[in-house]
Formats: sequence, C-alpha cells, structure tokens
Amino acid sequence: MRMVRQKTQIRKIENLAARQVTFSKRRRGLFKKAQELSTLCDVDVALIVFSATGKLFHSSSSSQQIW
Repeated sequence: MRMVRQKTQIRKIENLAARQVTFSKRRRGLFKKAQELSTLCDVDVALIVFSATGKLFHSSSSSQQIW
C-alpha cells in the first residue's frame, strides 16, 4: 500500500504569531538552499528578503557586496 501526500493549498496565514514563526523557519531554509546551490553549482548567489515589517535580511555566497 502506497501513501500519497495530500497537496496543501498555499494561502496567507491569518494568525500573526504563527505567520512570524513560519517566516523565520522558511527564511532560514531558503538561505540554506541558496548556499547549497552556490556550493553544488559553483555559482554566486545573492538573496534579499524583506519581512512584513520591512526588515531586511540578505545573504551572498561571494565576497562581493550586495549593497
């Protein structure tokens, strides 16, 4: 018997605290994936993310400045 994963509908998280927690976890995961892409493919990756409050988060795989 094979278990099939249900497709999750993507929609805005209404609970502000839950949305912030999800943002923090997803942001870390996104930065990690960008670093993996850079390492595996030997490419420069720059990632810029703004939170709902306007706070800036950035990462770069090279020594070049993003700003």
